[in-house]
Amino acid sequence: MVHVARGGRLIGLIAIADAVRPTSRETIAKLQARGVKVAMLTGDNQATAERIGKELGIDIVLADVLPGQKASKIKELQQQGHKVGMVGDGINDAPALTQADVGFAIGAGRTLRWKAPRWC
Repeated sequence: MVHVARGGRLIGLIAIADAVRPTSRETIAKLQARGVKVAMLTGDNQATAERIGKELGIDIVLADVLPGQKASKIKELQQQGHKVGMVGDGINDAPALTQADVGFAIGAGRTLRWKAPRWC
């Protein structure tokens, strides 16, 4: 929520929210049908992350994760026995992409880099 003020007086509120891509729900459902457990690591607050996670049917929601914490969160998932594929869209995701078993760096809606899984 963004507050708009003039002369120190509140004159309006603007609600801002990320839009979920129309194909996201279908893609997640297809992954789950193949036995893939889908996790979301986000810097968004817990309430926002849970709302989006529920909307998309995501299995694991990890919120309030700073960019520098993503790699350690992935390592925790790996220590629980999960093979982790990480999709990242920013330079801050580089350590997490490297930590993941498979890393996909994307930008402007297209894949820029693919890191081969350790088990290949």
